[in-house]
Amino acid sequence: MIISEVKCDNCRPQPLVSSTEVLPWLYLSLALLGFLTNGLVLFQLWRTQRKPTTIFTLNMAVSDITLCVSFFFRIAYFKNSRQWDANAPLCRLALSVSIAVFYVNVYCNMCFLLWTSINRYVTVVQPSQSVLQAFRNPRTCYRLCVATWAVFLVSVSVRVVATEVSTMNFSSTCYHLMEHHKQEHLVSLVLGSLLFFSILGAMLVSYSLLLYHLQKVHRTSLVSAWFGPGGGLKVKRKVMASVLVFLACFLPHNIQRSIMAFSGTENCETKKRHSEVTSVTILVAALNCCLNPILHLVLRLPCCRMTRPASSSVPAAAESSRNQLPQIYITEASG
Repeated sequence: MIISEVKCDNCRPQPLVSSTEVLPWLYLSLALLGFLTNGLVLFQLWRTQRKPTTIFTLNMAVSDITLCVSFFFRIAYFKNSRQWDANAPLCRLALSVSIAVFYVNVYCNMCFLLWTSINRYVTVVQPSQSVLQAFRNPRTCYRLCVATWAVFLVSVSVRVVATEVSTMNFSSTCYHLMEHHKQEHLVSLVLGSLLFFSILGAMLVSYSLLLYHLQKVHRTSLVSAWFGPGGGLKVKRKVMASVLVFLACFLPHNIQRSIMAFSGTENCETKKRHSEVTSVTILVAALNCCLNPILHLVLRLPCCRMTRPASSSVPAAAESSRNQLPQIYITEASG
């Protein structure tokens, strides 16, 4: 159930110039940049070996391209929100597609980034751990991605349909219907925030254990000789970049949702303020569809790849231990 419509006209915010003139151009730029960068990612990875990180990255690219397509529905909404009636089919279609695809993209990408972090931890730190070997098996990773898509497609679709049913008799403009959509039920806000912070916590634990392991083993001469000068530092930089992009895109929106969940009864001015902040945090979260592929492409540049010394320069003891050291596929995904 969605929070009931505000009856007072004074509580209904009027469309800002930025939402009707500036935001459409921003979303159009994001869509074009997203198509370009994610297309390059797909081109690079489509014919490569299907390792787990490659599988997760391909799924993120597909999710991001889908989000870029939905931006055109959002642009149509911004351009026509003041003219469309709330019950107009085009209004309903634009809002349903925009909201559904946005949240499916957000939650699926967060999970794909989490699966990537666990795979890296298992590959490097626990290569013999039987319980976590599923994250190193490509076939199991495919199934995990399918399950991730299914869970969030169903859950988000149910929420969108429930919202549509509850607003069948909404009498106002399409703009005010969108404002009504932003007033989520307390349960939805709490569950969404808990899911985000749980995923964030699991990612931080995985990467912290990975970095601690690299810091510990890189001190030995054998490992240093095999990874090469600066190899451990490059890995750490890539991990830090992935986490920072994750936080920059998703943290503001989920902090805002948490504030809305625990703010209690609000007056009209507070609701208007929440609506404006939510619009900004949604735009920031949408940047994920461009920053993830850009980060992936940058990390695959020669200057960012982990270099190893030539076989002839590797000490004999290090060369003999090559097969005993876990392989790190950090550059295969941006997450």
